[in-house]
Amino acid sequence: MMQKKWLKIFIWFITSFFFFLASGVVISIFRPGPTEAEVMRFMMGMMSAMDNSMMGVAMNLENHGPLKNILIMSSSLILPVIVLSIIIGILVRNLKRGDKNV
Repeated sequence: MMQKKWLKIFIWFITSFFFFLASGVVISIFRPGPTEAEVMRFMMGMMSAMDNSMMGVAMNLENHGPLKNILIMSSSLILPVIVLSIIIGILVRNLKRGDKNV
């Protein structure tokens, strides 16, 4: 009878059931894990790290009106400044090319 496949599956199921039952009882008795103070300290650390990150800066930007306006103006000027710098670079290169005899 021990060679029957259904008996092996049944024994595996019962063994797994009691393993997880015993694990649940042990966890509920000993209550491993962080205390409430440890969780709060972890969350405060995460919040301070987030404030200093790029995401935190972006979140603070939504509430800071003048800084938001400066960023909008600077982002609208970036394309003309890039084009102007390319033109100036080409002009400087052409001027230096003509000064080979000097």
